[in-house]
Amino acid sequence: MSRQKQDWFLTRKVADNIYLTTEEHFFEFNRCNIWLIKGPTKDVIIDTGLGVCNLKKHYEDRGLISRDASRPSEVICTHVHFDHSGGAHHFDNVFIHELDLPGLKCGQQVETLNYVRQGHFHRDPYPGFSACSYRVPSTDCQPLTNGDKIDLGDGQYLDVMHYPGHTKGSIVLFYPQAHCLFTGDFVYDTGDGAGLLDWLPNSSIRSYKQSAESFCEWLSTHDVNKVYPGHGSILTASRTRQLLLQYLESKDEFCGMACATCLRVLSTPYFRLGCFRCILWC
Repeated sequence: MSRQKQDWFLTRKVADNIYLTTEEHFFEFNRCNIWLIKGPTKDVIIDTGLGVCNLKKHYEDRGLISRDASRPSEVICTHVHFDHSGGAHHFDNVFIHELDLPGLKCGQQVETLNYVRQGHFHRDPYPGFSACSYRVPSTDCQPLTNGDKIDLGDGQYLDVMHYPGHTKGSIVLFYPQAHCLFTGDFVYDTGDGAGLLDWLPNSSIRSYKQSAESFCEWLSTHDVNKVYPGHGSILTASRTRQLLLQYLESKDEFCGMACATCLRVLSTPYFRLGCFRCILWC
């Protein structure tokens, strides 16, 4: 988008070949961590933010990805929600888990959520922007499945691991050569793991519990130094495990399960009807 504000994105280097990009003028709670891995022969962008400004152009202007096909790049969406997939349509090679693919490919409101209100923006991304008309557009994308490998070149790769719960197609990416994980919204620092979101229209409490248990076991057998989540600060493996154990403990209580179940029932019509777009709230 040529009219976008030049400083909408903030990008900084966090490791030898890993960059973090954020949309600094958007509501912090839903502000996505966008990760760029510069592999030996390929660049991979993990999640894309809202899409209200052009992330691809931001990276090209800073020489972080190629403007032509001389060095390939791909986008991996950890899941379908708007704050992670909204900017995917600016890119050519987009991948998402097969269970979340229909929602992004068709731009389905309940799947993508589109939970954007004018009050979420500290500053408009461009003149004439209206949060009430925001939608994640239909996006050409390709499927991923559990066990797929994303080639980065020279023997480096990302392992695709399917951990449903937050959405049906939520994934975690393991970068074994760098001893790090990219977890999307499967786990991030909510203060207490009980705050991890399992009550959205395309969430499943049962799947989330199974995924949390399985992932904690996986962590105990793998060497992980850094965990790069979909929101908030970078985590250690021990903090990641702690958050998931807190989540599991909260679901062992009847009240915690009942509350999440009720919220899920209520949230589906809320997002389907776009109630948050009420003129009083936008």
